[in-house]
Amino acid sequence: MKRIIITFSILLLFASTYAQEFSKFTTEDFDKDKNYGFLNYIQISGYKGSHLGPEESMADMFKNGFYGAGFRIGTQSTGRKYWQRLHNYPKYGLGVSFFDLGGADADSLIGMPTALYFFYSAPLARFGNFIFSTDLEAGLSTDFNPYDSETNNTQTYIGATTNLHFNLNFALNYALNDRFDIGVGIVMMHFSNGRTFTPQRGINLGGLSFNTSYYFNPVKNYTKFVDPDYQPPLRPEFIVADFPTFKPHHEFQFFTSVGTVQAEPGEFKDENGDVDTTGIEGPRYFVSTTSVDYAYQFARRFKALVGFDAFYDGSVEYLYDDKLPQETTFADKSFYGAHIGFHYLIERFAFMFNYGRYIHKPFEKRGKWYMRVGAKIGITETLDAHVALKTRDGGIADWIEWGVSYKLKVK
Repeated sequence: MKRIIITFSILLLFASTYAQEFSKFTTEDFDKDKNYGFLNYIQISGYKGSHLGPEESMADMFKNGFYGAGFRIGTQSTGRKYWQRLHNYPKYGLGVSFFDLGGADADSLIGMPTALYFFYSAPLARFGNFIFSTDLEAGLSTDFNPYDSETNNTQTYIGATTNLHFNLNFALNYALNDRFDIGVGIVMMHFSNGRTFTPQRGINLGGLSFNTSYYFNPVKNYTKFVDPDYQPPLRPEFIVADFPTFKPHHEFQFFTSVGTVQAEPGEFKDENGDVDTTGIEGPRYFVSTTSVDYAYQFARRFKALVGFDAFYDGSVEYLYDDKLPQETTFADKSFYGAHIGFHYLIERFAFMFNYGRYIHKPFEKRGKWYMRVGAKIGITETLDAHVALKTRDGGIADWIEWGVSYKLKVK
């Protein structure tokens, strides 16, 4: 109950900021604009589904699937800004969700996580009172029971109390009236920490979502003292305006990042080359990525790119059969690859995806290809902050990249 009170209090604190612009409201400020005030909504959701690809030893524990409940507070954009019109008038805001991962046994072993996140919901199609949208959540989840070599050593999914939370939801919503929506969707959720702590199998969930939304406009609290009969809008009248001229352009991007990873229990070696058999938490290693990309923005919302990567992973020192860990060199821990990818652009943000193949590896282990999924935010016209998950040999988490990138436009 304590965590519920705390997280709801945080959300309500953020919600109160929506009304702060009107805290000094006067008669002269009153303007009966068609989209006057903030067009906000509260959404309550329920989730039901199954674990995707659990280990055979855990399949019985997860056979009942998972349950969840979520609470959001968000804003419906009106089109006042160019990027809102470009993305078909999205919604965005903050949310909190609570999960039961499979009953008493799963709760005891893995925990009952709580996720606090930012969400962004972009309509794909509107027809009548129906809206079909894609909905992304990204944030942090906590209240896991992490692996512990002494007290929780049968749990090999999560090695940290706090992990990343992602949820991709394809939802169909129906507007009952100006106040209420109902909706249903298909969700795919992921909890992990990108091998920052191990074990790191991650938890993947898939299922259905059900939601109802309530729309409100806090400006009513202020206009009622000026004009009690005025009813501010609850839903926007979308602003339509011409887009500025778009000019495709080329650029080079230079990216560098750092991070740390932890070796899996039972997989690392000591200085004599013996594999650890105690199951204790593994040592920590430094990792880094340096990339050079050529990017071409061919549409208002998309960039295509191709580039080269140089990776350093200190943890591979224990993967050599013919060398002791302390005998491995920088070259033994360095990998080189080439990738293609794209960026999806939202104002100063960019969601990114890369698919890459290794050009050089010092050994054949850990697969031939990798992916990168993440986001950037523009700090200046030329400098971005970057966070991404690099994977190996498919969707296996390799490490989290924390870095910056420099953009050089080509005229």
